[in-house]
Amino acid sequence: MSATELPLFFGYGTNELFGVLHSPAAASRLAVVLCHPFGEEKLWAHRVYVSLARELARRGHPVLRFDYRGNGDSGGTFSGTSMTSNLDDIDTAIDLLKERTETDAVGLFGLRFGATEAALAAERRADVSTVVLWQPVVDGTRYMQELLRINLSTQLAVFGAVTKDREALVATMHEGRTVNVDGYDMALPFYTEACAVNLAAQPSTFGGRTLIVQLDRGATPTPARELVALRDRYPQAQLEIVQCEPFWKEIPTFYDAATSASAATFTWLGDE
Repeated sequence: MSATELPLFFGYGTNELFGVLHSPAAASRLAVVLCHPFGEEKLWAHRVYVSLARELARRGHPVLRFDYRGNGDSGGTFSGTSMTSNLDDIDTAIDLLKERTETDAVGLFGLRFGATEAALAAERRADVSTVVLWQPVVDGTRYMQELLRINLSTQLAVFGAVTKDREALVATMHEGRTVNVDGYDMALPFYTEACAVNLAAQPSTFGGRTLIVQLDRGATPTPARELVALRDRYPQAQLEIVQCEPFWKEIPTFYDAATSASAATFTWLGDE
Protein backbone atom coordinates (compact mmCIF):
# COMPACT_ATOMS: atom_id res chain seq x y z
CA MET A 1 0.00 0.00 0.00
CA SER A 2 1.48 3.36 -1.05
CA ALA A 3 1.52 6.69 0.76
CA THR A 4 -1.55 8.92 0.45
CA GLU A 5 -1.71 12.67 -0.23
CA LEU A 6 -4.46 14.75 1.34
CA PRO A 7 -4.90 18.41 0.30
CA LEU A 8 -6.41 20.41 3.15
CA PHE A 9 -7.01 23.87 4.56
CA PHE A 10 -6.22 24.58 8.20
CA GLY A 11 -5.53 27.43 10.58
CA TYR A 12 -7.14 30.80 10.84
CA GLY A 13 -10.45 32.03 9.33
CA THR A 14 -9.76 34.27 6.34
CA ASN A 15 -6.04 33.49 6.62
CA GLU A 16 -6.50 29.75 6.28
CA LEU A 17 -3.38 27.88 5.28
CA PHE A 18 -3.27 25.36 2.45
CA GLY A 19 -1.19 22.23 2.72
CA VAL A 20 -0.78 18.67 1.54
CA LEU A 21 -0.41 15.91 4.11
CA HIS A 22 1.67 12.98 2.86
CA SER A 23 0.83 9.93 4.98
CA PRO A 24 2.88 6.72 4.65
CA ALA A 25 1.16 3.37 4.65
CA ALA A 26 2.80 2.70 8.00
CA ALA A 27 4.23 5.71 9.77
CA SER A 28 7.41 4.53 11.45
CA ARG A 29 9.73 7.52 11.32
CA LEU A 30 9.96 11.19 12.26
CA ALA A 31 7.09 13.44 11.12
CA VAL A 32 8.36 16.40 9.06
CA VAL A 33 7.09 19.90 8.24
CA LEU A 34 8.51 21.44 5.05
CA CYS A 35 9.12 25.22 5.21
CA HIS A 36 9.29 26.81 1.76
CA PRO A 37 11.65 29.57 0.53
CA PHE A 38 10.80 33.21 -0.10
CA GLY A 39 9.09 34.57 -3.20
CA GLU A 40 10.26 33.33 -6.58
CA GLU A 41 12.56 30.75 -4.99
CA LYS A 42 9.44 28.96 -3.72
CA LEU A 43 8.20 28.69 -7.32
CA TRP A 44 11.42 27.21 -8.70
CA ALA A 45 11.82 24.81 -5.76
CA HIS A 46 8.23 23.55 -5.81
CA ARG A 47 8.82 20.37 -7.83
CA VAL A 48 11.80 19.42 -5.66
CA TYR A 49 9.64 19.89 -2.56
CA VAL A 50 6.91 17.64 -3.96
CA SER A 51 9.44 14.94 -4.85
CA LEU A 52 11.12 15.21 -1.45
CA ALA A 53 7.80 14.94 0.42
CA ARG A 54 6.79 11.87 -1.56
CA GLU A 55 10.12 10.15 -1.02
CA LEU A 56 10.10 10.91 2.70
CA ALA A 57 6.58 9.46 2.94
CA ARG A 58 7.67 6.39 1.00
CA ARG A 59 10.36 5.89 3.63
CA GLY A 60 7.84 6.08 6.49
CA HIS A 61 7.85 9.79 7.37
CA PRO A 62 4.52 11.64 7.65
CA VAL A 63 5.09 14.97 5.89
CA LEU A 64 3.21 18.26 5.74
CA ARG A 65 4.17 20.73 3.03
CA PHE A 66 2.20 23.96 3.16
CA ASP A 67 2.00 27.57 1.98
CA TYR A 68 2.54 30.44 4.39
CA ARG A 69 -0.36 32.91 4.45
CA GLY A 70 -0.21 35.21 1.42
CA ASN A 71 1.56 32.46 -0.57
CA GLY A 72 0.26 29.86 -2.98
CA ASP A 73 -3.28 28.75 -2.14
CA SER A 74 -3.30 30.05 1.43
CA GLY A 75 -5.39 33.03 2.45
CA GLY A 76 -4.09 36.53 3.06
CA THR A 77 -1.89 38.82 0.98
CA PHE A 78 1.84 38.56 0.41
CA SER A 79 2.38 42.19 1.36
CA GLY A 80 0.65 41.53 4.68
CA THR A 81 3.13 38.87 5.74
CA SER A 82 6.20 39.11 7.93
CA MET A 83 8.68 36.76 9.53
CA THR A 84 6.49 36.83 12.62
CA SER A 85 3.45 35.63 10.64
CA ASN A 86 5.55 32.97 8.88
CA LEU A 87 6.81 31.62 12.20
CA ASP A 88 3.24 31.59 13.53
CA ASP A 89 2.25 29.61 10.42
CA ILE A 90 5.02 27.08 11.07
CA ASP A 91 3.66 26.70 14.61
CA THR A 92 0.20 26.04 13.22
CA ALA A 93 1.59 23.49 10.75
CA ILE A 94 3.48 21.68 13.51
CA ASP A 95 0.36 21.52 15.66
CA LEU A 96 -1.67 20.10 12.77
CA LEU A 97 0.93 17.46 11.93
CA LYS A 98 1.20 16.39 15.56
CA GLU A 99 -2.59 16.15 15.79
CA ARG A 100 -2.89 14.11 12.60
CA THR A 101 0.01 11.77 13.37
CA GLU A 102 -0.30 11.58 17.17
CA THR A 103 3.43 12.17 17.49
CA ASP A 104 5.18 14.00 20.31
CA ALA A 105 8.03 15.48 18.27
CA VAL A 106 8.52 16.65 14.71
CA GLY A 107 11.33 17.64 12.40
CA LEU A 108 11.57 20.85 10.39
CA PHE A 109 13.04 21.03 6.89
CA GLY A 110 13.76 24.23 5.01
CA LEU A 111 15.52 25.55 1.92
CA ARG A 112 17.14 29.00 1.68
CA PHE A 113 15.04 31.49 3.71
CA GLY A 114 12.68 28.63 4.53
CA ALA A 115 15.66 27.03 6.27
CA THR A 116 16.30 30.27 8.14
CA GLU A 117 12.72 30.34 9.39
CA ALA A 118 12.82 26.63 10.24
CA ALA A 119 15.89 27.27 12.39
CA LEU A 120 14.17 30.16 14.17
CA ALA A 121 10.96 28.15 14.66
CA ALA A 122 12.94 25.35 16.30
CA GLU A 123 14.26 27.82 18.89
CA ARG A 124 10.77 28.52 20.20
CA ARG A 125 9.38 24.97 20.35
CA ALA A 126 10.27 22.20 22.78
CA ASP A 127 8.64 19.60 20.51
CA VAL A 128 11.00 20.03 17.54
CA SER A 129 13.66 17.34 17.74
CA THR A 130 15.34 17.60 14.34
CA VAL A 131 16.17 20.35 11.84
CA VAL A 132 17.41 20.01 8.26
CA LEU A 133 18.67 23.21 6.62
CA TRP A 134 19.45 23.21 2.90
CA GLN A 135 21.57 26.22 1.87
CA PRO A 136 20.18 28.43 4.66
CA VAL A 137 20.29 32.20 4.44
CA VAL A 138 22.53 33.09 7.37
CA ASP A 139 22.79 36.87 7.02
CA GLY A 140 19.34 38.44 6.63
CA THR A 141 20.64 41.93 5.85
CA ARG A 142 22.73 40.67 2.96
CA TYR A 143 19.81 38.65 1.63
CA MET A 144 17.49 41.67 1.73
CA GLN A 145 20.07 43.67 -0.22
CA GLU A 146 20.13 40.89 -2.83
CA LEU A 147 16.34 41.12 -3.15
CA LEU A 148 16.46 44.89 -3.56
CA ARG A 149 19.10 44.41 -6.26
CA ILE A 150 16.54 42.37 -8.20
CA ASN A 151 14.26 45.41 -8.15
CA LEU A 152 17.11 47.55 -9.51
CA SER A 153 17.69 45.07 -12.33
CA THR A 154 13.99 45.17 -13.17
CA GLN A 155 14.10 48.97 -13.31
CA LEU A 156 17.01 48.81 -15.76
CA ALA A 157 15.15 46.33 -17.95
CA VAL A 158 11.88 48.29 -17.94
CA PHE A 159 13.01 51.93 -17.83
CA GLY A 160 16.57 51.70 -19.08
CA ALA A 161 17.78 53.32 -15.85
CA VAL A 162 17.54 53.01 -12.08
CA THR A 163 14.94 55.52 -10.94
CA LYS A 164 15.01 54.42 -7.26
CA ASP A 165 18.20 53.16 -5.63
CA ARG A 166 18.17 50.82 -2.65
CA GLU A 167 18.01 53.64 -0.13
CA ALA A 168 14.96 55.04 -1.92
CA LEU A 169 13.33 51.61 -1.98
CA VAL A 170 13.78 51.25 1.77
CA ALA A 171 12.35 54.74 2.23
CA THR A 172 9.34 53.66 0.16
CA MET A 173 8.67 50.83 2.61
CA HIS A 174 9.04 53.18 5.56
CA GLU A 175 6.35 55.36 3.94
CA GLY A 176 3.95 52.41 4.16
CA ARG A 177 4.21 51.27 0.56
CA THR A 178 5.65 48.04 -0.86
CA VAL A 179 8.64 47.19 -3.03
CA ASN A 180 8.20 44.68 -5.83
CA VAL A 181 10.69 41.82 -6.06
CA ASP A 182 10.08 39.47 -9.00
CA GLY A 183 6.36 40.19 -8.79
CA TYR A 184 6.09 39.89 -5.00
CA ASP A 185 5.19 42.99 -2.98
CA MET A 186 7.48 43.14 0.04
CA ALA A 187 6.47 45.42 2.91
CA LEU A 188 8.45 46.94 5.77
CA PRO A 189 7.65 44.37 8.51
CA PHE A 190 9.16 41.49 6.55
CA TYR A 191 12.15 43.58 5.47
CA THR A 192 13.05 44.87 8.93
CA GLU A 193 12.56 41.52 10.66
CA ALA A 194 14.68 39.74 8.05
CA CYS A 195 17.45 42.34 8.33
CA ALA A 196 17.68 41.61 12.05
CA VAL A 197 18.55 37.94 11.45
CA ASN A 198 22.08 36.59 11.56
CA LEU A 199 21.85 32.90 12.41
CA ALA A 200 25.58 32.41 12.98
CA ALA A 201 25.83 35.35 15.38
CA GLN A 202 22.68 34.75 17.41
CA PRO A 203 22.83 32.45 20.45
CA SER A 204 20.99 29.15 20.07
CA THR A 205 18.97 27.23 22.62
CA PHE A 206 18.04 24.40 20.21
CA GLY A 207 19.70 21.20 21.33
CA GLY A 208 18.26 18.74 18.82
CA ARG A 209 19.90 17.09 15.84
CA THR A 210 20.76 19.55 13.07
CA LEU A 211 21.86 18.90 9.50
CA ILE A 212 23.16 21.78 7.39
CA VAL A 213 23.55 21.02 3.69
CA GLN A 214 25.69 23.25 1.49
CA LEU A 215 24.52 22.96 -2.13
CA ASP A 216 27.41 23.81 -4.44
CA ARG A 217 27.70 23.43 -8.20
CA GLY A 218 31.51 23.24 -8.01
CA ALA A 219 33.29 19.93 -8.51
CA THR A 220 35.48 20.44 -5.43
CA PRO A 221 33.54 22.78 -3.15
CA THR A 222 34.94 24.08 0.12
CA PRO A 223 32.85 24.71 3.23
CA ALA A 224 31.33 28.19 3.38
CA ARG A 225 32.65 30.03 6.42
CA GLU A 226 29.21 31.21 7.47
CA LEU A 227 27.86 27.65 7.36
CA VAL A 228 30.79 26.39 9.41
CA ALA A 229 30.01 29.13 11.94
CA LEU A 230 26.35 28.13 11.89
CA ARG A 231 27.24 24.47 12.45
CA ASP A 232 29.38 25.41 15.44
CA ARG A 233 26.41 27.22 16.97
CA TYR A 234 24.57 23.94 17.58
CA PRO A 235 25.56 21.15 20.00
CA GLN A 236 24.49 18.36 17.61
CA ALA A 237 25.12 19.68 14.11
CA GLN A 238 26.64 18.23 10.98
CA LEU A 239 27.61 20.09 7.80
CA GLU A 240 27.43 18.18 4.51
CA ILE A 241 28.53 19.55 1.14
CA VAL A 242 26.88 18.14 -1.97
CA GLN A 243 27.26 18.98 -5.64
CA CYS A 244 24.01 20.50 -6.85
CA GLU A 245 22.77 23.23 -9.17
CA PRO A 246 20.95 26.18 -7.55
CA PHE A 247 17.53 24.81 -8.50
CA TRP A 248 15.80 27.56 -6.48
CA LYS A 249 16.73 29.95 -9.29
CA GLU A 250 15.82 30.02 -12.97
CA ILE A 251 18.47 27.73 -14.47
CA PRO A 252 18.63 25.80 -17.79
CA THR A 253 18.41 22.39 -16.09
CA PHE A 254 14.97 21.25 -14.87
CA TYR A 255 15.23 19.78 -11.39
CA ASP A 256 12.57 17.21 -10.60
CA ALA A 257 14.44 16.20 -7.45
CA ALA A 258 17.61 17.30 -5.68
CA THR A 259 18.98 13.78 -5.72
CA SER A 260 22.36 14.33 -4.07
CA ALA A 261 21.01 16.59 -1.32
CA SER A 262 18.14 14.20 -0.66
CA ALA A 263 20.47 11.20 -0.46
CA ALA A 264 22.69 12.99 2.07
CA THR A 265 19.61 13.90 4.09
CA PHE A 266 18.17 10.37 4.07
CA THR A 267 21.51 8.91 5.17
CA TRP A 268 21.75 11.41 8.03
CA LEU A 269 18.18 10.67 9.10
CA GLY A 270 19.08 6.99 9.24
CA ASP A 271 16.72 5.98 6.44
CA GLU A 272 19.28 3.95 4.48
